[in-house]
Amino acid sequence: MASNDKGTRSPLVRFLTITVSVSIIIVAYAFAFDRTDVDLEPIKDERRQTQLIRIIRGLSRPDIIDFEETETFHVVEVRTPCQLGGFEPTARDTSGPFIEMFPTCALPGSNVTVRGHGFETNQTGPLSFIPPSNVTLKLADIRADENGEWEVTVELPDRPDEVVQHLRFTTTVRGSWALSETATTTWDKMVETVMLAFVATTLGTIVGIPLSFLSARNLMRSVRTPLVSVTLFFIGLPFGFLAGRQLGRWVTDISADIGSNALAQLGLAIAIALAGWLALRLTVPEGDDEPATLAERTVRWLIVAVVVVGGLFSVGFFGRFLFEVGSDLTEPLGAFGFLGGFIRTIGDLLTTFLTFAAALTTGVAAAVLGTKLGHFVNDKVPTGPAAVIRMVTGAVAVALLTTGIGGMVQWMYELELTSNARATTAGGILLALTGGLVAGRLGRVWVSDALGGFATVARFAVSIAGIAIGLTVGIFLGIFADAAVGVFGVEGTLWAPAALGAALGLVGVWAARSYDQLPSGMATYYMARTLFNGIRSIEPLVMAIVFVVWVGIGPFAGALALGLHTIAGLAKLYSEQVESIMEGPIEAVAATGATKLQNIVYAVVPQIVPPYIAFTLYRWDINVRMSTIIGFAGGGGVGFLLQQNINLLQYRAASVQMLAIAVVVATLDFVSANIRSRIV
Repeated sequence: MASNDKGTRSPLVRFLTITVSVSIIIVAYAFAFDRTDVDLEPIKDERRQTQLIRIIRGLSRPDIIDFEETETFHVVEVRTPCQLGGFEPTARDTSGPFIEMFPTCALPGSNVTVRGHGFETNQTGPLSFIPPSNVTLKLADIRADENGEWEVTVELPDRPDEVVQHLRFTTTVRGSWALSETATTTWDKMVETVMLAFVATTLGTIVGIPLSFLSARNLMRSVRTPLVSVTLFFIGLPFGFLAGRQLGRWVTDISADIGSNALAQLGLAIAIALAGWLALRLTVPEGDDEPATLAERTVRWLIVAVVVVGGLFSVGFFGRFLFEVGSDLTEPLGAFGFLGGFIRTIGDLLTTFLTFAAALTTGVAAAVLGTKLGHFVNDKVPTGPAAVIRMVTGAVAVALLTTGIGGMVQWMYELELTSNARATTAGGILLALTGGLVAGRLGRVWVSDALGGFATVARFAVSIAGIAIGLTVGIFLGIFADAAVGVFGVEGTLWAPAALGAALGLVGVWAARSYDQLPSGMATYYMARTLFNGIRSIEPLVMAIVFVVWVGIGPFAGALALGLHTIAGLAKLYSEQVESIMEGPIEAVAATGATKLQNIVYAVVPQIVPPYIAFTLYRWDINVRMSTIIGFAGGGGVGFLLQQNINLLQYRAASVQMLAIAVVVATLDFVSANIRSRIV
């Protein structure tokens, strides 16, 4: 027993343990040094040291303040070479500071003495030779003594000319100070940076909050759905999306045909909205406790569908109204013209994305309706017909899925007609996922928890093996499907992945025939987390490059890049916060018979509001810092200015941007810390 106690280990064992541990650490660091090319020779290079000192000096003197400077020129005439009879300069005003040269003329390249009189103590400036071409040739830097006098011997340039030339001593007097152009430009760009981060954070918060509930394990664990509801969901989604896209295009074209009459657009938007509201009030009367008949429910659903279509028209007309009004207000508002631009942009946003919004809304509505229909089939339809419906809908759903994968592969890679990549890719992906899921479940059964850490490794290996087997089988089935449809003369089309999907759907429905409910919640959870991890793995700098190509160079591209990254980041933080809430309120609300949505509103939301606000503020702080890097890819903000100055070796200007970033980040950190302390 004593031999198992760490405190009773022999000195030899402790010595060997420490020696081996230190040896491993040394080897690890040696390998790290080798892979990171640690080399101290460049540090000893004097040229590099000189460059480093120059950079540090430039960064330590930020170009923040400019002084108003007044230059005064003190000139003396000179002849080079001398003319016959010598040369006498024009009489000078000696009541103030002046300069003189001895001799007054000389050969090019000869030495002359220049003296200055009446200057201020320690006054400095350059002494230059000015030929007839007015090119400034600097000869020396001058500093007056305590009496305001100075004397210097210089060599005349080799610039012979028959006309009079000049020596010029330039003095500069500083006046009042003002912010430099670099400082004002940096301020404008820093405001742009903060607003860029604000837009990105707002966008990420709005989208990330609802997505966080889909990726919270404790909320999705209990969600189970009949198989027929799942299949009808995947059937309704694409068809609803296509129908909604066509509807959105129709609405957009009609609203555009009305023209630029803002009052007409507004009137139509209000009239349609009021008509829809009245239709809903008359269709669903308040206080009606009697259960609605099937005919009444059908009529109500039809009216709701008509109201939704009318709502799309109302949004389209209202977007056109905002666009026209914002365009008309931009110039009259003067300094506040950005408000008109904001109104115009909101209107343009409503009309531009109306088609996508209609497609998404209709697709989700059709998918939800399919889910409801699936529940009806599962609960009300007899076993025999229900089994047939499950087989048919399963085949159609998986066929649509594989067709979509094949179509995406065709679009991305522009495949040749003879390529079988459509079917092989669809089959490989689908069966790889299936193999991974099945192997994961089998691994939990086959591998005992008694193996400790080895159990995790073994289960992971089983899952990888399942993925590999599924991928291989899927590829071979894809090749077979492509060859089978080729017999009917339809090779090079999407019939192969569709046929493969239908066959796999039939097999899948048959294999899941004993399952009354499927864990659709956990499937949604894993898909959402995988999507978020994939987005977060892409650096915002790379996203900015893509968005710059799409929307052009500027802060809009940076806001989109940061917004997309913020959605994934906040959704992860939000979901982990949901997973850590107390289960008591959720169980209490669920015991009252509340729906999932009511459970979230009354049991989950009250517990997550403070941390959600804290995470959002912290993300804004992160986005401000990240936006400086986004500017390196053309994403706007102060980063673009910083990169430009560094590339031009203007380190004093770059120091201003670095200082501004530090000040703004520190300020935001202080403000957000105070806000969090009041909320959390």
